[in-house]
Amino acid sequence: MVNIEKKAIFYPNLAGSKAYRIPSMITTSKGTIIAGIDARIADHTDNPNEIDVSIRRSEDHGETWGPVQKLVQYAGEGLNGAAAIDTALLEDEETGTLMMIFSHTPGGIGLHASEPGIGFDPVGRRQLYDPNGQLYLLSENGTVTDSEGKPTPYFVDREGYVFHDGEARGNIYYKRGIDPQESLLEARTSFLQMIQSDDDGLTWSEPKELNLMIKEEWMRFIGSGPGRGIQLKNGEKAGRLVFPIYFSNEGRHLSCACIYSDDHGVTWKRGHSPNDGRQWNGEILTAQTISDGKQYLTESQLIELPTGELTYYMRNHYGLQRTAVASSNDGGETWGEITFDMNLVDPICQSSVIRYPDTGDGKVRLLFSNPNDEDHRVKGTVRLSEDGGTTWSYSKVIEEEGFGYSCLTVLKNGEIGILYERVYDPSDWNNMDIQFATFTLDWLKS
Repeated sequence: MVNIEKKAIFYPNLAGSKAYRIPSMITTSKGTIIAGIDARIADHTDNPNEIDVSIRRSEDHGETWGPVQKLVQYAGEGLNGAAAIDTALLEDEETGTLMMIFSHTPGGIGLHASEPGIGFDPVGRRQLYDPNGQLYLLSENGTVTDSEGKPTPYFVDREGYVFHDGEARGNIYYKRGIDPQESLLEARTSFLQMIQSDDDGLTWSEPKELNLMIKEEWMRFIGSGPGRGIQLKNGEKAGRLVFPIYFSNEGRHLSCACIYSDDHGVTWKRGHSPNDGRQWNGEILTAQTISDGKQYLTESQLIELPTGELTYYMRNHYGLQRTAVASSNDGGETWGEITFDMNLVDPICQSSVIRYPDTGDGKVRLLFSNPNDEDHRVKGTVRLSEDGGTTWSYSKVIEEEGFGYSCLTVLKNGEIGILYERVYDPSDWNNMDIQFATFTLDWLKS
């Protein structure tokens, strides 16, 4: 390979979507590349917006790609639409099951407008509210009771449409106030959800709710990494599935953490945040009570070292313009001291990090991608460490101009793939495409 090879695999107006953002990606055990994305139907903006979870698949190392597969779509249109946003992917290599997590928000709700709460009662019934704020409870079969468990004339179908004695009465996912027939709405908060595939990404399950297992009532927003999770391969936690997430407290201040499963994704737990127990100007922080923007730890990714130790790489607002780093020796349940890797320049943007498979020479290779500029999302750079992240000996700029979020993967043939946002008109982020590029370790080191 003489140079890096690039192609746009998501671009404006493809498959009826005005814009695409937030790449996620894995290579499955069968060698298939799964490229996840937000299909932002009306424009490029975050939620509130009509945003659908989509993927494309490649079975030939990224040479050709299948059609856009829409996996999750909620009701509502345009900036009034409900969202499924910010995906992260992993494969349970012991079962072959692919998993994707993402954040769902109802119409009119995004990171900043999310209200505190889980959105469910203790036995898992979805909380619904009428225009007067009266609580109702939705069971999985679509029946609705009042807060005391008494039957009501309401019924909600699988797409969220509400019926009262058979008469249409809006949709639980709609933005408040847009439907004259509005009756019941789901809680105006954020929901972490998961879908699964048992056939290498050809078909996917309905969304499974994770809030009851991992969200607290004091949390407002909750979302994925985004990018990818990992399955641990070393030590006593081998086999554990781990996804990075982040969330906001009642004061809308942000911290990250990891969720993990030791039963192949059936149940999940949330570990502590690196902000829990963090020393800060003589005080001990917690994610629940942080109140200073400089304490924020947000979008994050992680790798596992051969010892079983995890290293966590975190977007932050400290002001140093460097990636924050922490380590865990218990599979992501707790974290040590937060430091800043002075080699990893960061304009406050999501980054991607993966470990390259062992080649037998004893070197622990990590790959890291992000915009390598303190002030702007430009100079998209891939770095290589051969000592587990202690130093980053090699780097190459793969996109000189606009470069946003990215996700790395190792292909079945040993090459590295990167999926990234290329912004070719900084004045209009609708003019962005999602590039897929491949390169080799030798190219990166040349």
